[in-house]
Amino acid sequence: MMNTLHKSVREEAAKWFLRLQHADLDHPDRSKFESWLMQSAAHQDAYRAIVQAWQDFDSHKQIEVLAEAMQRKKLDEDIKRRSKVASLAKFASVLVLGFCAVFAYQTWQDWQQQPLTHIAQSSQVGHIVSQYLSDGTQLTLDARSDVEVIYYRHKRVVKLKQGQAVFDVVKDQSRPFVVESANARITVKGTRFLVNRLKEKTYVAVDHGKVQVEALTSDGKPSTSIIVLTNGQVAEITTAQSLHKLDRNALSMFEFTQGRIIFEDADLNEVAETVSRYRAIPLVSHVNQSVGINAVIKIKEMEAFIQSLPQVADVTVKHSASKTEINRSTNRNQ
Repeated sequence: MMNTLHKSVREEAAKWFLRLQHADLDHPDRSKFESWLMQSAAHQDAYRAIVQAWQDFDSHKQIEVLAEAMQRKKLDEDIKRRSKVASLAKFASVLVLGFCAVFAYQTWQDWQQQPLTHIAQSSQVGHIVSQYLSDGTQLTLDARSDVEVIYYRHKRVVKLKQGQAVFDVVKDQSRPFVVESANARITVKGTRFLVNRLKEKTYVAVDHGKVQVEALTSDGKPSTSIIVLTNGQVAEITTAQSLHKLDRNALSMFEFTQGRIIFEDADLNEVAETVSRYRAIPLVSHVNQSVGINAVIKIKEMEAFIQSLPQVADVTVKHSASKTEINRSTNRNQ
């Protein structure tokens, strides 16, 4: 309560001081002011404090001090403003550099992803096709096979869409050679290897060199299964993402280039799919259990092999205009 009263008295004293600064000596307000001033010592003390403050402020020394303080304040504000502007400029520079880096990286990626070579190659029923690619790699397609070849600046990609192919790859450390099948990805630097794509599995066989084999999921993404094959090794990748090495001779799988097909413990589905590459009328197997066919046949003697199937397995062979069918033998239990 006392503080409020003192504040009110100070405010009145200040008002009187301001009103009388430029008032004439005979101004009527002066008599009113004198009456207010004589009412109490508190009024006198408040007015005296206002006059003293004004005198101090009006003195040359105080004006200089105030001017210096204002100048320092202005200087501080100017320094802060310049610092803020510099910080904003630095941030803008970093932001611009960041955008430039992102743009340059995206441009580089686009440049990397632009194909240098893009060809499609296929082979007809019963015909093996061999050709050299732009880097000197030799591609040999088995009958009824289909590939797409895409060469980029940083990698060489072949998509095996159907059938079987042999790759004699020219070494290029900066551009790995990648073959993609339905359920496998094979990556090499330089080697000779084979990829055989069947409906239910993919075979990879290495003549010489080293290849990395990855099993792929149904949506084409890498699984956790990865193995490395070297000279003479074979791997099998199934549609269930099972990836494992086989105890068999890799070189025998390259024999189709010499006009021979070698089956090692093959089931009848694999036999039928392989033989169909060399026949206008496909061979279809309705026998799902593993039979384990072992045979060495000449491609030109394929029909004789088909006719001999009932002697090597408990099956029958039925011919029609659209297909040749392998069925279980009705006499298998007799």
